[in-house]
Amino acid sequence: MGLKDLIRKPEQVSPSSEANDEAALAFISAAPVSATPEPKRKRKKASTFVRTTFSLSKDVNRQIDKISLLPRTFRISRSDVIRAGIMALQELDKADLIALLENASNAEPITDSMEDE
Repeated sequence: MGLKDLIRKPEQVSPSSEANDEAALAFISAAPVSATPEPKRKRKKASTFVRTTFSLSKDVNRQIDKISLLPRTFRISRSDVIRAGIMALQELDKADLIALLENASNAEPITDSMEDE
């Protein structure tokens, strides 16, 4: 390879300025755009659930299962049954709640009273 190869050959015609501009625009539009990213939104922390283990008799366990199967238009989990029970207990006045808790602590195991329904 010598210096003769560096000379422009006559059959090579330089592109017109319009073609050159179009090629430049195509090149520029294909280039990746680097912009500052939008700051991430701060999301509210979802309520953290605490896994709690407690012992239930088979009858109480069955009652929770039966109650969770009662609704036909929506799905309810065992946790939802417990949550609903807590909400119902919170609606009681203090004297009734204490009487109910005392009764529950001294009571015999729950029998399957929902079989009739």
